[in-house]
Amino acid sequence: MRPTDRRASAGLEPSAAEPCDPNGLQSIWYVTRKFPPSRGGMQRLSARIAGELGALRPLTLVRWNRGQWGLPLFVAWALLRLCAGLLRGRVRVLLLGDPVLSLLALPARWAGVPVAVVVHGLDIAYPHRGYPAYLRRFFWSRFDLYFCISRYVRDRLVGAGIEPARCALVHPGVDAMDASDAPPADPPRLLILGRLVPRKGALWFVETVMPALPPAIVLDIVGEGPQRAALERAIAQYGLGERVRLWGDVDESEKARRLAACDLALMPNRRVDGDPEGFGLVALEAAMSGRYVLAADLEGLRDALSDPALGRLLPEADAPAWIAAIADLLGDRAALRERGRAARAHALAHCSWRGMAQAYAERLDALG
Repeated sequence: MRPTDRRASAGLEPSAAEPCDPNGLQSIWYVTRKFPPSRGGMQRLSARIAGELGALRPLTLVRWNRGQWGLPLFVAWALLRLCAGLLRGRVRVLLLGDPVLSLLALPARWAGVPVAVVVHGLDIAYPHRGYPAYLRRFFWSRFDLYFCISRYVRDRLVGAGIEPARCALVHPGVDAMDASDAPPADPPRLLILGRLVPRKGALWFVETVMPALPPAIVLDIVGEGPQRAALERAIAQYGLGERVRLWGDVDESEKARRLAACDLALMPNRRVDGDPEGFGLVALEAAMSGRYVLAADLEGLRDALSDPALGRLLPEADAPAWIAAIADLLGDRAALRERGRAARAHALAHCSWRGMAQAYAERLDALG
């Protein structure tokens, strides 16, 4: 049996069902609405689940990769594909990419097919009108297995009444990346990588921490989002035009260059009602690049930096603590690079996508 065929969908078809079982055998059906080339952490995770799990078990992928504009069309089309697969006896286990697709579990349950779902965090906390009612009807206590990407997510589910035995904690993995081992260059560089939204904390950091750091330290911010204009105003207000650069949305090669150029990666997240940080994949990407991480001590970031080798957790929104930690680490940049090498060694040994997929495969095998 061959691995999942990842060919892009063609024509006007909203997605593709891509089986790796050409003889019509039963397979895991994986349905996801977040898939490359659209970009984001959920998209990367979905692609890796499909690719790595498909290399281990027969898998049929049904995915939507064109943003959210046609989601109702995709759900209707996926429902028809799934029902056809169920009627033909092709579905061994159904795995849904997130709780938004919970409606698709109905025909599988009626057919007696086990159903699992991947839970990220925001997908159970999103405060949109009517969405909590949708979750109560189709998501809570409706699944045989809930894959939780962090302890934060698992604790939210258990606190809402899901039996712990049905909550499988499986962290995302990270791609192996080249790591620069060149001596640190001047000036010292910090990096914030992520969407420019309140929970990522970039605006708080620029307004509160950067003005108090020595003027030799510069900051690169990679990402795009609704807070860009506010960041531009803050940079001008605090006279940081020579010290803070907004790179916008960049491709993977430029992201790798920004990681290689920095001394220290930062995740100064803030708590935002209805918008939690489910995991924090950027922390593992930085570690794999040989960079130490400072992150806020909250939500899924505690799992992303669960081992001290990867980085240090700091109190959320505690500017003096962040200023002191940055000054301490940049005070010996050679030692900081040693920390980065240790972070990469840990990530290589413990944070592989194949290990994640193996955990998925074993838990799904136990369902049926």
